[in-house]
Amino acid sequence: ETKKAGRPPCVHAGWRATMLSALLGAALKVSGRAVRETGQALDRVGLRMQGRYAFRERLSRHRRLGPLNGVWPRVGRDAFVAPSAAVVGNVRLGDESSVWYGSVVRSDVNAIRIGAKSTLGDDVVVHARGATHANAAPRGTTIGDSVVVEQGAILHACDVHDGAWIHAGAIVLDGGVVERDAVLGPGAVLTGGKTVPAGEYWAGHPAQRVRKLTDDELHAQRERASTLVAMARKHDDELVKTAEQLQRDKEFWRPPGTGRGFDADV
Repeated sequence: ETKKAGRPPCVHAGWRATMLSALLGAALKVSGRAVRETGQALDRVGLRMQGRYAFRERLSRHRRLGPLNGVWPRVGRDAFVAPSAAVVGNVRLGDESSVWYGSVVRSDVNAIRIGAKSTLGDDVVVHARGATHANAAPRGTTIGDSVVVEQGAILHACDVHDGAWIHAGAIVLDGGVVERDAVLGPGAVLTGGKTVPAGEYWAGHPAQRVRKLTDDELHAQRERASTLVAMARKHDDELVKTAEQLQRDKEFWRPPGTGRGFDADV
């Protein structure tokens, strides 16, 4: 008696495993969607229970601190990093220092060190030099204590000593040094390897010596650095407020000539 030809048992087993795997994947996909939708529904219920301010909770996906090559930035006590700033990699930010809105401190090729009570204003860029630069040794960037770097300045593989002031839009290129209490004027470009001696004011493109700073100007620099530390603390206090605190502030804040809140009908 002739037996009908059929598939070997191993083929049947493999086919069954494939079908089971496909069915399980489809079931998990459907279940996952159901769980997510349930979570969203519960979230909406919780928001309604919290009150009208809950729908105004401010969320930001931006990462202010980011690791690179397994190294996280180290941020000191009471330091402020704005929500739109980015501090990445092998960076040390000293106590009470601040990195303001839109600034980038990117340590992907060498170390960056920033001392205590220093300020990097809006849209400042700080970078270093790695081994990829032709005919140039790797070089990090060091910023001392109580340094003020104003908006839009660029510091690349350079040293800025304690109490120095880098004005808005100024650029310090590779190997540049700004010594203690020195000032680099607005839009100035300190070319590679040049040094601004302590207590001097330099400006221009390329930067050149203008004059020696007076005692009053040096005092004003120190006052400016202290003022910015206090201002950064206020910004930090505001940014960590909860939705409830923000709503309370809105309800009780009364600018001149308005009603109960800044969007109240008058």
